Amino acid sequence: MNVVGIIAEYNPFHQGHALHLREARALTGADYVVVVMSGNYVQRGTPAMFDKYTRAEAALRCGADLVLELPIPSASASAEYFALGAVTLLTKTGLVTDLCFGSESGSLSDLQCIAELLTDEPEAYRSLLHSFLSKGNSFPKARQLALAGLDSSIHTELLKSPNNLLGIEYLKALIRLRSPVRPHTIARLGEDYHEQTLESERVASAGALRAALTASAGHFTDAIRAQLPCPEPFLSYEGKTPLTEDAFSLLLLQKLRSLQDTPLNCYFDVSAELSNRIWEKLDHFSSFSQFTDLLKTKNLTRSSISRALLHILLNIRNWSEPEVFRVLGFRKEAENLIGLLKGNGALPLILAPSDTEPDADALYADHLYESVRSLLHEKPFQNEYRRKLLVISSSGRKEGLL
Repeated sequence: MNVVGIIAEYNPFHQGHALHLREARALTGADYVVVVMSGNYVQRGTPAMFDKYTRAEAALRCGADLVLELPIPSASASAEYFALGAVTLLTKTGLVTDLCFGSESGSLSDLQCIAELLTDEPEAYRSLLHSFLSKGNSFPKARQLALAGLDSSIHTELLKSPNNLLGIEYLKALIRLRSPVRPHTIARLGEDYHEQTLESERVASAGALRAALTASAGHFTDAIRAQLPCPEPFLSYEGKTPLTEDAFSLLLLQKLRSLQDTPLNCYFDVSAELSNRIWEKLDHFSSFSQFTDLLKTKNLTRSSISRALLHILLNIRNWSEPEVFRVLGFRKEAENLIGLLKGNGALPLILAPSDTEPDADALYADHLYESVRSLLHEKPFQNEYRRKLLVISSSGRKEGLL
């Protein structure tokens, strides 16, 4: 039996994601597709615009067979830890035979070459990296220059593209874990990852869709709907103010004020430099996004700062490997995967939060997200601990919650 794994955020699930699911299944001859998906917080260090159950439902309607949640410490981490957490989950299923990811390159061998060097880090590379860092280069630039200096045949331009970088981290994680999972990559189609405009003739990026929804105040225009292969799960958000990090601004400010002038480098991804800048600039705080921009420096990127602030807000102090398989949903016709996962997986299987003693930090983070979403959208609060499992039939109909 072949089972292909996909690592994703699906924020929101768009035409490019649907294409990737179809191509991954065809390329690997997979009997099943297992998705590891970020929950209510994503890798940019922000809350997801759409909750995890909505996004999981869209994936299941469009070709996924089983959706597992990537825990928050991995989902909200840098590319290295994001990849390591997700690949760990896929490997520990004992079922996943292949991993298929998108990249700008589309060349597995080129990405693999870089991944092997960065995993091994030969002494010559470390020496060059230190030299370029000491000259004031940012880490990404120093890494690129060090690899080029080590071997001029390495395609270091690949390091400039975000999906290539993430793909390299997936490959590094497979190497480090000595995982038997076979990697594959598919060339990414459509608009650039950072493109913020919608073009009806091309597959848009998730960022462009989020920007369009923000600009339209949450109204699903024809251009937005055209990019959603399965719009139904997202329609409960129609006409509602898009959920962004700024909806958490007062919560973040209150948390920082409660910690006033104490060292913050006990939190995951918070350096001593950033901790000092936070206290220097706190009186100029006006919103989550504005404060992130205010703290940015040559050595502190916007994404790294946003992740650090989110970790402070959610009380995330360390990264840790995933400890359970948290199932968000599955297709009815793939129900046997649940039994196979229970029998072959190396971690406990959680079908509903009430099945086990809750993780207090994870429960707090999900309830915080749901509190903000319910107030912002004037919708009833959904208690995470009382949620049941999402099951989708082959027709795409939601059969209810088990």
